[in-house]
Amino acid sequence: MKKKLLFLYLLGISINFSSCSYRSLLGFLKPPKSYENTVVPDTPDYSQTKAWHVIDYRDTIDKPVDVFFVHPTTYIKGTLWNQAIEDEKVNYRTKVLSLRYQASLFYEDYRVFVPKYRQATFYSFVDKKSNGEQALELAYQDVKTAFQYYLEHYNSGRPFIMASHSQGSFHLKRLLVEMQANKILKEQLVVAYLVGWAIPESYFVAENPMIAPCTTALQTGCIASWNTEGKGVKTSLVKSIGEGKRIYAINPLSWRTTEENITKEHNLGALQPNQETGKSELILNYCNAQLQGGAVFIETPSNVKDLQLPMGKGNYHLYDYSFFYQNVKQNAQKRTKAFFGEKGT
Repeated sequence: MKKKLLFLYLLGISINFSSCSYRSLLGFLKPPKSYENTVVPDTPDYSQTKAWHVIDYRDTIDKPVDVFFVHPTTYIKGTLWNQAIEDEKVNYRTKVLSLRYQASLFYEDYRVFVPKYRQATFYSFVDKKSNGEQALELAYQDVKTAFQYYLEHYNSGRPFIMASHSQGSFHLKRLLVEMQANKILKEQLVVAYLVGWAIPESYFVAENPMIAPCTTALQTGCIASWNTEGKGVKTSLVKSIGEGKRIYAINPLSWRTTEENITKEHNLGALQPNQETGKSELILNYCNAQLQGGAVFIETPSNVKDLQLPMGKGNYHLYDYSFFYQNVKQNAQKRTKAFFGEKGT
């Protein structure tokens, strides 16, 4: 049952679940061959610009801080277990869903590096054999290689922010463990926004004691994470992935880990598509935020009928960034200023 919940939560696309059973949906999305018998896409060459998204936002020399962003799963169904990075249909989906409503909040203030990677297909998260594990491992190795390439060839000692969503956060969570003792993280990491994946409080003790969870708005060198839910939620990432563990979360309106309700008047703007114009727009005072049981709880938005909720009522996974778009943007700016203040520059 937990795997079913996890799968449905991760499935961030518009599917009418009433029209097909869970089992038939699995069959529809499962790659036709085992991992060993399918083609493994070519390894990305991160020295080539074609291995990166949004090239235009990474070469601005007057921006003193970088952002390394890892996008969520956009490879929904295919014949392979991992996306080929030249698959333009998937790349377009990444652009219009993740980059437009998530990574874009960093474009104005930072150089932004978004690697294309051989992301694991959705089915990998519920595969009962080793196929999914191998697909996720391949995806992780790409993320790790891309970050190492960024450090070696583009960083040049600059401070940086790490940010991600869903599968991207799944990979960065591990990468931070493997790099926790690296002085680069200690000296240059402004903050890591690992959003859309449940991170147990025990992670900071047993796996990654060198990097603390963020508990204030100006803290640097820390990890900030949250998952957005609302009334009547039936499919909860916090519960399905957390499996009874205490989950760390920070409120993206107050940037604290206390449980008071922060009213929507503190919401500086949610980025939402305008159904009439087809363009994106910022909506001031969009929603509240309150920590409840390891999740960020919100009241039902006024435009809920226009939202895509493929995992059911009260599950706002697709909007973890966009509901709090301007608040995250402002917080990154504040943490950046605090970082330079701590360094005495």
